[in-house]
Amino acid sequence: MTKVLIADAIKPSLVMSSEVFKDKISGCTVIIAQTGEDAVRMAEEEKPDLCLVDFDLPDVDGPALVIALRRVYSGPILMTAYPDKNVEQAVEDHLFAYNDASAWIRKPIKFDQLSAQIDCFLIEQKRTGKRFNIELPMQVIAKAAGRGKRAPKSAGVVTNLSLGGACIQLDTSMKMKTEQELTLSVNIPATTRSSSKPSKSLTVKSKAKAKTNDTKIKATVAWIAKDGQVGLRFANLTDNQQKGIEAFLKLESAS
Repeated sequence: MTKVLIADAIKPSLVMSSEVFKDKISGCTVIIAQTGEDAVRMAEEEKPDLCLVDFDLPDVDGPALVIALRRVYSGPILMTAYPDKNVEQAVEDHLFAYNDASAWIRKPIKFDQLSAQIDCFLIEQKRTGKRFNIELPMQVIAKAAGRGKRAPKSAGVVTNLSLGGACIQLDTSMKMKTEQELTLSVNIPATTRSSSKPSKSLTVKSKAKAKTNDTKIKATVAWIAKDGQVGLRFANLTDNQQKGIEAFLKLESAS
């Protein structure tokens, strides 16, 4: 049974959004939150198939809530908002790396527009994170087989990067298997790009460790190709790592 979380403090919007989901998906269960804090808690506890959040909640704005939800929830997140230049700028600054939340839904909510996004991210399960074609030197390091054993390593290039993972091309063959844990060591160029912060932040306990400037990213092997390409999933990026990747990708997409 499909479960959807809607976070909105305006009753007419809640009713309209709920009706769209129930009309499109038979037996759909709708969970309602009226604050960002409740939305994060419910997303972690209820594990919905999709979250729909409003830009203007009493305790947090949309981008800050999306960022907080990403720490505890891996599914698609859609955002609603009344058209405004501040909304457009906030989306550009903070959500550009996501296919779902960046394609925000204009209020007042119309059936066709919300329906199209439901089809895209819930029915068709389109990738929520944008992928960026790049070329960065890297090294992957696997765990050593035992005490005194050398950790297997291989150099190569990152050819595709997102906040959720990367595609790498190895220079030399290296024994790997899917779901294997390893470390991706990559030097992500520092940027001086500045951007505005979400106007209202939401404090959420992060599972990541203390902030560092470390470029050694914990990852899991998602897939392996015969031509030496390997797909990686990132595991618990630190805040600094995520911000560094975001800033770099933003700069790359603008160039």
